[in-house]
Amino acid sequence: MTVPTPVEPQRTQVGLVVPMSGQAAEVGRALQDAAELALFDLNAPDIELLPADAGTSAATATGAVQNILVGGADVVIGPLGATSVKAAAPAARARGLTVLGFSTDRSAGGGGVYLMGFMPEEQVSTVVSHAADAGLKRFGALIPLGAYGEVVGSAFEVAVGSHGGAVAGVERYKSGSLQPTESLKALLAPGPDGRPQVDALFVPEGGAALAQVTSVLAGLGFDSRAVRLLGTDQWSGSNLGSDPLTLGGWYAGPSPDRFERFASHFQGAYGHRPPRIAAQAYDAVTLAVLLSRQAGGFADAARVLTAPDGFAGVDGLFRFRADGVPQHGLAILEVTASGPQVIRPAPETFTGQGF
Repeated sequence: MTVPTPVEPQRTQVGLVVPMSGQAAEVGRALQDAAELALFDLNAPDIELLPADAGTSAATATGAVQNILVGGADVVIGPLGATSVKAAAPAARARGLTVLGFSTDRSAGGGGVYLMGFMPEEQVSTVVSHAADAGLKRFGALIPLGAYGEVVGSAFEVAVGSHGGAVAGVERYKSGSLQPTESLKALLAPGPDGRPQVDALFVPEGGAALAQVTSVLAGLGFDSRAVRLLGTDQWSGSNLGSDPLTLGGWYAGPSPDRFERFASHFQGAYGHRPPRIAAQAYDAVTLAVLLSRQAGGFADAARVLTAPDGFAGVDGLFRFRADGVPQHGLAILEVTASGPQVIRPAPETFTGQGF
């Protein structure tokens, strides 16, 4: 009797295209570590990662995606950055594969590409909405020049208008080089009644750029007790609380407690703290495993990924629109001397949270 040769169960192959060389190699390694950690936590021996070096350009990222497609990838996670995602997407699209890309540029989504990043527009809308609900109506803004500034500046004006507020003035400047111009002085000067002309001042930068802005504001006598500073999740990477001008400021972002739990888990596994973006790789692999285990598999990805109830990720609730743009349940955080504190928790469901 001939004994049939055992057939090894078919494994799902998840392509992971991240930079493993160049200046972003450290970030790429963290993304790969987080992806592997997700597979371990999910007990997914049927899933195989196919890592590929995205290199240092959109062209090398595209080549890496093409290589994993030849290798039989069932889904693509990556690349990193809007330019690389846009360049690499057509190759995956031609094979009918879903892409979970790392980008905060909504124009990179769509056509089977779903973005794992936090969109600046939703952060702006969330913090302006909270400020308006708190009774703040007159808004000013300091907007950096460049693509990011264009996005958050437009989102700011739309958000203020949609919540019944008024934009009293916008100062645009080169990031890291805000100057005490006459227009800035006029925006911050008291009105005829002696009160500030704005109730809130929107400053969407973080880190050294935020510190440079607050230094200029301090020199102009800005009083953060009279005018509320507002920001985005860019603030989360800053040394908040040590700068008196940021105390009492509000910004929108994921609850830090959630990421801290993930960071502790990651550090226990790898011996070092992960960058924030590592959480997105963990969530992307979790989604890939979910898709592989659905009755329709990856062919049914669009229906599963755009489910209205969304998913519970490392940083909280999120879901995708049909154009691949994500929506997150964001918290409102206030800067205190001991760091950011949640003053409005992120929603636990998307009920009433429509796009």
